[in-house]
Amino acid sequence: MVVLAMSRPEIDRMHVLHDVMAERITVHEAAQLMRLTRRQVFRLLKAYRAHGPKALVSTRRGKPSNRCYPAAVRTEALALIKANYADFGPTLV
Repeated sequence: MVVLAMSRPEIDRMHVLHDVMAERITVHEAAQLMRLTRRQVFRLLKAYRAHGPKALVSTRRGKPSNRCYPAAVRTEALALIKANYADFGPTLV
C-alpha cells in the first residue's frame, strides 16, 4: 500500500473529480468549484483516470525553488553581514 501526502486543496480536487466521474456534477460545475477552466478540469480528469490520486500531487514538492540562490552565496552573504554590520538584527538585514 502506498501512502501519499496530499495538501487540503489536492484532497478537495480529488473529491470534486470523483464526483465528476460519478456524474454527480458536471465539468462546468467542477470548474467553478475548483476555480479552474473547463480545459484544466479535463486535463486533471485525464491524469486522474490514468494515474489515480498520485496525479494530483505536485511534482515540485520537496524540490528547491528555481529562483533560490546556491547555499554558498547565502553563506558568504551572511558572513559579510556579520563582519560589517554586527549590530543589525535579522529584520534590518
